[in-house]
Amino acid sequence: MLKKKIIQIQRFLIIAILFLLCIALALGILLKYQELKNVTNHLAKSKDNQQENLVLLDDKNQNKIEIFEDFYNQDKNQSLAILEQEAQKIDNDINLTKMIEQNVSLEKNSTLESNLSLNNDNNLSPKNVSILENNSSYMEQNLSTNIQSIQKKDKYLPKLAIIIDDMANASQVRNLKALNLKLNPSFFPPDKNHPNTPKLASDFNFYMVHLPLAAIHYNKPELDTLNPNDSEERIFKKIAQIKKDFKNLKYINNHTGSLFTSNEKAMKHFYKALKSQNLLFVDSKTIGNSKALKVSKEMAMIYIQRDIFLDNEDNVAYVKKQLESAVKLAQKKGFAIAIGHPRKNTLKALEQSKNLLDKVELVYLSEIYGK
Repeated sequence: MLKKKIIQIQRFLIIAILFLLCIALALGILLKYQELKNVTNHLAKSKDNQQENLVLLDDKNQNKIEIFEDFYNQDKNQSLAILEQEAQKIDNDINLTKMIEQNVSLEKNSTLESNLSLNNDNNLSPKNVSILENNSSYMEQNLSTNIQSIQKKDKYLPKLAIIIDDMANASQVRNLKALNLKLNPSFFPPDKNHPNTPKLASDFNFYMVHLPLAAIHYNKPELDTLNPNDSEERIFKKIAQIKKDFKNLKYINNHTGSLFTSNEKAMKHFYKALKSQNLLFVDSKTIGNSKALKVSKEMAMIYIQRDIFLDNEDNVAYVKKQLESAVKLAQKKGFAIAIGHPRKNTLKALEQSKNLLDKVELVYLSEIYGK
């Protein structure tokens, strides 16, 4: 009986020990699971912290880049400003050099020049043109210190002013505008043959007046042409009327005029009248011994003269050749003045010479001598 009880106690103890072992095993498993969970959470937090650090680092780097770009842009802008200031100084030096050119007057070949009265002042023969331009030393202009400097945005180009004389009707205006070139139209004063010239001139940003002056040999003079024997009062009255008819007028050039411009007394009256109306004379040089240079010096006024006639021969090839000469002269001197007429062949030659004219800057006279 006792032995049976001992066996039962042993079995109970074994069952209790097994139960305790199971509990201990379960507790161990729970502890391992908790430890593993803690490790996982720690790793996740570490990863999040790394990502946050990377974002902060990226933000810091971006801020540094933006700050660097700001400094770079400021430095670049400052450098550009300095370069622009230096370029402006260079521009001023170049313009100052071009502002004053002295005119040299030579009296050689005076007898030959005095005999160069032209049968047709508007259409000089090539022979006479050659003699006139070979023996005339009036290639340099007597510029005053108020000459306006001219700037080209990208580069400096020689300046060429092309005057178109004999402007008198609406058809000529249309044809000239159709060229889309910067030209200097010169209109006749109004009379019964062309009464609307002031109105026609007002369609242009810049224009001149083409004033008829007496010629030595010319059988088709314009109405109300000024003559050397006209009184000073008559000349003053004529110039005052022109200034009244043409608003904002500054420049007058002569139509024909070999007789008038070669008369010193008449030119003195003429220049006095111009000065009283704040006008400037452009000598078309229809005769070699024009007194315009001498009188302008005496009266301390700017002397302006034509360099080249474009259409002494009324054909396209000749005009294009003269345009080439005008461009070459502009390249040599810095600027030149050419005179043509609103003829079909002259306008056609201008249209066909646009590539040639790209070598110069076409300008108004006011861009060279001031408004």
